[in-house]
Amino acid sequence: MEKPSKKLYPDYYQVIAEPIDMLTIESNIKSDRYGSLEEIIEDFKLMFNNCRQYNEEGSIIYEDANKLESVLMDKVRELGPPPEPNKKIIKVTKVKKNVNVLAQKLRTLYDTIRDHKDPKGRQLSLIFLKLPSKAEYPDYYEVIKRPIDLEKISQKLKSNQYESLDDMVSDFVLMFDNACKYNEPDSQIYKDALMLQRVALQTKLQLREDEEAVTDVGAAVQELLTSLFTSAYNHQDEEGRCFSDSMAELPEHDETDGKKSRALSLDLIKRRLDRGLYKRLDVFQEDMFACLERARKLSRTDSQVFEDSVELQSFFIRQRDELCRGGDLLHSPALNYTQEHLQMAVEAVKQEKLLQETPEEEVETKNSEESLKEASVNPGDSLSFNQQLYRIGDFVYAEPQERGMESHIIHIERLWTNQEGQQMLYGNFFYRPNETYHVTTRKFMEKEVFKSDAHIALPLSQVIGLCCVMSVKDYFRFRPEGFTDKDIYVCESRYSTKARSFKKIKIWPFSLPEHVKLVPRDEIIEPKRVMSVFRERVEKHKEEIAELEEGEKVLERVKPNVEIYNPQGVEGNTYYEQYNISCGAIKSGDCVYVRADTGRQLIAQIDSIWVTKE
Repeated sequence: MEKPSKKLYPDYYQVIAEPIDMLTIESNIKSDRYGSLEEIIEDFKLMFNNCRQYNEEGSIIYEDANKLESVLMDKVRELGPPPEPNKKIIKVTKVKKNVNVLAQKLRTLYDTIRDHKDPKGRQLSLIFLKLPSKAEYPDYYEVIKRPIDLEKISQKLKSNQYESLDDMVSDFVLMFDNACKYNEPDSQIYKDALMLQRVALQTKLQLREDEEAVTDVGAAVQELLTSLFTSAYNHQDEEGRCFSDSMAELPEHDETDGKKSRALSLDLIKRRLDRGLYKRLDVFQEDMFACLERARKLSRTDSQVFEDSVELQSFFIRQRDELCRGGDLLHSPALNYTQEHLQMAVEAVKQEKLLQETPEEEVETKNSEESLKEASVNPGDSLSFNQQLYRIGDFVYAEPQERGMESHIIHIERLWTNQEGQQMLYGNFFYRPNETYHVTTRKFMEKEVFKSDAHIALPLSQVIGLCCVMSVKDYFRFRPEGFTDKDIYVCESRYSTKARSFKKIKIWPFSLPEHVKLVPRDEIIEPKRVMSVFRERVEKHKEEIAELEEGEKVLERVKPNVEIYNPQGVEGNTYYEQYNISCGAIKSGDCVYVRADTGRQLIAQIDSIWVTKE
């Protein structure tokens, strides 16, 4: 699709005289630069020949070039020879040499954003084509001061209003920033905006690689940080759940000396990143790690939030090392923090918190305990009531304990007939979202329920009918035969009534009863998460926006001078890993400008820092 990076593969451009890629060919087609079919075929052949010339014979890329060329020529033969041109009517327009290079690059950038799809083939840009309706979303225009959509960017492109790639990228970043400002951090549009912003920055750098100019280091670092943040934010488990979603359950404010302040969050870090406030990877990493460490500090060690924060930080480190090529592409003190440091830090927090935490034991009500004493009287695997057979393992609806409430969902664990001849069941409650305590920003899947730690014993006469609860792995692809959609639920997590917390179920603890058969769905369901029933507004209020904007400014922290022991140092000198000078804090490993005797600036890397005893 794209030519190799000049920075990473400089020898490619020494070996290949005429570099070309799919994006260039596509752009030429859209711009009507080809005068005939033969010209298009020649460019494709040039691209395949370049692949074979640069790569070793037998390599995957070499063989792929052969296969694609074979497919191309098969298609050409299938189409047959081109019609004879009518010389009186048809004129072949040759490609002009003085092609407007900027216009071509702008079109490539726009098309790349517009056509970008996720791994499932979903086109991410569709939601950005037009602005929200003023009638349906009047508050959008109160919160967003500079609305813009893809349609407006397209109009500016057609009327040649963009004077540089930076101008167009600024409009794209504004559009994506508006989406993130108005929508919740765990919403799909927020994540799509992050992904497209990353694509925009990457494409801009690629389009500039052929420019004879000094590399824009600041832009390259910004692209790397954005790529790192987006990868971490959109990191998913095998079911497609983003690990960052659980971070939305944390309190939005911290309290210090009785005063509330907006806490450091992934959303706030994203805003600082967009404003270009992060110039260094290590400073960006400090904020990311502080945010994830806060999540662990506020959560139980066996909670979903705690586990997700560890996975996010571990993934961040892996992605960081990959993007920085272990220090070959970008050298930074941030690389000194490794997976081993994370494991030790997490273990230390666990040891400290476990002393204060009590094990989450399943709570049983008093009446269930009393009822269980009678369970030895005529126990069985199934009982029939009102011509309906109930079996151990069935999910059932039970009469609500309060008027006006929805029926309870219970998983039958035991069945028996007591001494009075009354048919009884003992089962585990599965709670709906409105039966749990949760933060207002938490989202739930449609038809989602939670395995609770509460049990109950009750007469079969209180059972209303059968339902079915499925694991999240099966629910989207299968359905139980004989059940209507309204009686089928999905469960992904357990809920602790004592800790009022959620935790993902790693291994589904139930097998469906033998009489329940799963059949494939006609269409696989796309997982959708909806806002909590307690959340009437999904948009951020102006007050929230103001707090976030204020938080963007609070970035620079006072950094201490950090002494280190240097066994090879000069006696009397004090050595530092970090030291404050007039322009800010510097660290070992930093690259800095140094003024030479001639007055010129040199670039040097700091090996060691010391202060003499004088």
